[in-house]
Amino acid sequence: MSEKKKLEKLRTDIDSLDKQLLDLISERARLAQSIAKIKTTSSEAFEFYRPEREAQILRKVIEHNSGPLSEEEMARLFREIMSACL
Repeated sequence: MSEKKKLEKLRTDIDSLDKQLLDLISERARLAQSIAKIKTTSSEAFEFYRPEREAQILRKVIEHNSGPLSEEEMARLFREIMSACL
């Protein structure tokens, strides 16, 4: 396979992954919105923002990160995703 064909294949693979990421992030946002709706409409007292939950998620991200991105880079990405989903 020529270098050009290899690049095209890799770019096609990235495009496919980008679509999957978009779908997954959108689904995560929908779930976060559902949680927010429950918290704001419930008669029970729920804290809207729970830093311990964010820390728990980030610990899992770091624990399951197999690279090539560093733990710090992956945690930063997830912080951005969580922030955007609020």
